[in-house]
Amino acid sequence: DCYKCVRRCPAKAIRVSDGHAKVAPELCVACGTCVAACPAKAKIIRNDLGRAKLLLSNGHPVYLSLAPSWVGAFSGVSAAQLAVAARRLGFAGVSETALGAQEVSAATAALLRDAAPGVYLSSACPAAVDYVRRFMPLFSAAITPFASPMLAHAALLRSLYGNAIGIVFAGPCVAKKNESDRH
Repeated sequence: DCYKCVRRCPAKAIRVSDGHAKVAPELCVACGTCVAACPAKAKIIRNDLGRAKLLLSNGHPVYLSLAPSWVGAFSGVSAAQLAVAARRLGFAGVSETALGAQEVSAATAALLRDAAPGVYLSSACPAAVDYVRRFMPLFSAAITPFASPMLAHAALLRSLYGNAIGIVFAGPCVAKKNESDRH
């Protein structure tokens, strides 16, 4: 009954119905603001552990695309230790999503070097891209025409290991769940 999630949602995607705050999926950009704002922990992020386990059990190699923020989440764990742990969990390998970010950054720099003056919006953040497309469609054309770092990294992994691989992204961005569902 505190309405914090309703007040803080930038997409106005939460309505109170029958005494409960409910998210309208067609409006939600999965930014995670409601989860952070809720003092009662009534809003939670979808747990995809079951999906990852299913992917790992299907017989195809599965690679872990790891957000650079892993260093903060696993303080005191070396990259080698994390790679060993991922292999023990069944992953064929681990690669940092930052490799996809490098590709996106390089492509964006090249675009901006040759582009006409104007406003350009980065395609890196799926929540921001979804927000602009849904609520500010006049600015959609200003979004750079590149995949997000996560999708660019997935494409890179597929180019290296084939299209039959599975890919699990691990990172703090909630909006990447929606982006992954679409791709």
